[in-house]
Amino acid sequence: MNLDPRTLLFSLILANALTVLCLFVAASGNGKRRDGLGLWALAMVLETLTWLLVAGRGLIPDALSLIAANGLKAGAHALILAAVCEFQRRSVPRWQYVVPVALALLMAAVFADDIRSRFIWGGLIFGFQVVLIARILLTDAETRTGRAWRLLFGGIAAILLVLGLRAAAALSGWGEFAQPQNAIAPHPVQIVSYIAIMATALLGSIGFVLMVKERTDREIMQLAMTDSLTGVPNRRALMEMAEHVVARRDGSPLALLMIDVDHFKLINDTHGHMAGDTVLRQVARLLAGRLRHCDMLGRYGGEEFCVIALDSDTEGALTLAESLREVVAYRPVAIEHGELQVTVSIGVAHCPAHSVKDLKDLIMEADAALYAAKENGRNRVVSFKS
Repeated sequence: MNLDPRTLLFSLILANALTVLCLFVAASGNGKRRDGLGLWALAMVLETLTWLLVAGRGLIPDALSLIAANGLKAGAHALILAAVCEFQRRSVPRWQYVVPVALALLMAAVFADDIRSRFIWGGLIFGFQVVLIARILLTDAETRTGRAWRLLFGGIAAILLVLGLRAAAALSGWGEFAQPQNAIAPHPVQIVSYIAIMATALLGSIGFVLMVKERTDREIMQLAMTDSLTGVPNRRALMEMAEHVVARRDGSPLALLMIDVDHFKLINDTHGHMAGDTVLRQVARLLAGRLRHCDMLGRYGGEEFCVIALDSDTEGALTLAESLREVVAYRPVAIEHGELQVTVSIGVAHCPAHSVKDLKDLIMEADAALYAAKENGRNRVVSFKS
C-alpha cells in the first residue's frame, strides 16, 4: 500500500473533524455544566485546524503552515489541560497555558527551514505540555475513581512515545523527511506518528466523555442514596450498608441504635415545619459528630435515625448511645424565634461476638427498646433484653 503524506493527513483531518462533531453534540446536551467537554471540543477544533494548515504546506505561506500550525498544536494541548482542570474543578498557574504556546511559535519561526530541529525542540515543548496533563490526571483521586481516565492516560503515554521517536529519528541523521510538498515516502516514524495522533484523538476524546459520564453516574447515585434534608445516608443506603456489614462482620460484635426525636410532631405543630427541618438537620449533625469513623449513621424515616456501631459490645454500645443522647440534650437548637430544647430516645440492640443475628431481627429489637424508652418518659437509653 502506498502511503503519502497527503493521504495520511486527510485521514487524520477526517478523524479529528468527526471527533469534533461528536464532542460538540455531547457538550450541547450538558446545558451550563462546567465539566470540560466544551474546552475539549475546542481543543479538537485546534487539532483539526493544525493538520489542515500542515496539509496546505507548499500551497500556503509558511507563516501559516509552519508557525501558526505549531502554535495551534500547542494551543490544543493547553485547552486539553484546561479541560481536565475544569473537569476536576481545580486550577493551575496561567503560565502553564501561555508559555508553551509562545515557545512553540518561537521555535517554529526560528527553525522554519530545519525540520530536524523542529522535531527535537517541538518534542520537548509538546512533551512538557503532555507531562503537565499527565501530572494533573494522576494527582486527582476522584478522577481515578473510575476506569475511563486510563484511556486518556494511555493516549498521553502514546504521544510521549511518538514525540521521543520523532526526536530520535531527527537526531539519528535520517535524510529527508516526507512533507506534503514533496514526493518522498514517509519515514516509518512519521507513519507511526500519524496513526498514534489519530488514535489518541479518538481514544482520548472517548475517555474524557466517559470520565464525565462516570462522575455524573456517581453524583446521581449519591443523590439517590443521600437524605436531601440532613445530608446523611437515607434508609435505602443505610440498609444496604448494614446488610453488607452484618453479612461480613467475621464474628465481631455489632450494635444497632434506633434514635427518635422526642415530641417531634409537637415541634412541627407549635413552631412550624421549617423549625422541624432545622431540628432534624442539627440532630443529624450532632450525632455524626460523636460517631467513630467506622460507625454508620442514616435517617431511617421521619424523625428516626439509625446507627450501626461496629465492634461494639453491650457496654460500649450503651456508652455510645448515652453519649449521643447527651450531646443532643445539651445543645439547644436555634430557630427563627429563639431556641428549642430537643431530646432523643434511643433503643439499643446488640449482636454479641461470634453469634448470628439477622438485620431485621436487630431492627425489631432496637424498635422494641426504643418503644420502651418512649414509654418510660423519653430522653433515655434502653437496651433490648430478650
